[in-house]
Amino acid sequence: MKILFIKPSSLGDIVHGLQFAETLRQDLSGLHVSWVTREIFEPLVSSCKTVDEVFVFRRDQGLIGFLRLLREIRRHEFDWAIDLQGLFRSGLLCFFTKSGEKAGRADARETAGIFYKKKPRMPKGGRESHALEILLQFREFFGLKPELKGNLHFDESLLPEVDLELLEAKIDSRTILLFPKSRRAEKEWPFFSELTVSLLQNCSRTRIVWAASRKLETPLGLPTDRFLNLSGNTPIQSLPALISSVDLVLANDSGPMHLAVALGKTVAALFGPTDPRRFGPYNSGNNAHRTIQAPEGNLSKLSPNLVQSELLSMLP
Repeated sequence: MKILFIKPSSLGDIVHGLQFAETLRQDLSGLHVSWVTREIFEPLVSSCKTVDEVFVFRRDQGLIGFLRLLREIRRHEFDWAIDLQGLFRSGLLCFFTKSGEKAGRADARETAGIFYKKKPRMPKGGRESHALEILLQFREFFGLKPELKGNLHFDESLLPEVDLELLEAKIDSRTILLFPKSRRAEKEWPFFSELTVSLLQNCSRTRIVWAASRKLETPLGLPTDRFLNLSGNTPIQSLPALISSVDLVLANDSGPMHLAVALGKTVAALFGPTDPRRFGPYNSGNNAHRTIQAPEGNLSKLSPNLVQSELLSMLP
């Protein structure tokens, strides 16, 4: 069976889509998975072992790029085309795909729902359900229960091109990976520097790694044998291997947080204005994940001492 999944962005949404696709691969033998993604996410999607084929949507090329993508997709035939994005452009792609069956989100926006007749039922929680739970409802089209199965797996040889002796020397130590950034400023906890200093001062067996797409300034004088700043040197395709190499991940509400969960890593997630019931770590029986919610939804009111206490209680 050949299925085309249309999920161009964003990172967290793509991770949820890949998790759904992996559940189908677990249950449907001989499944061939094709994926439509934006160019900035293509390296990660291509390195995911769930995916067999990638079509790249180059957003900066405008209408010309969209038509080129459509022409490329129409050279192939699929058994199913599934619009996981639920927007006008993704719905249009789904409509023009050569496929026996077409389906899209029940909560589609921008009139995307007019492009396909098959739409899964919403979960009991409706639009307030977790984002991944909404996608899992598509499994019912294949006679399967809407449940999560398996973790994602990637080409883990794609580590950042830096000296990683700190990560490789794991004797009698624990490594925490911090992701201080998010897509929106109001979702970023402002005390990662203070937490880092405190952990290194008070926890002698703990090592800290920072990761981000752009370079971040870190406190001066941190011990180089226990701290590594990879911010600005963590291309998206290196994230799975980096996440897999540590003991614990601390992140804002962000794509890397969802990726860490999908890889089966223990995650502490910091939440402020967004609802963790919809966007938090998807907890399918793994109670190791923890959501740390800020008072009044304001991350500036979440103290470093509280976060540190939660982290230390989660470490092996």
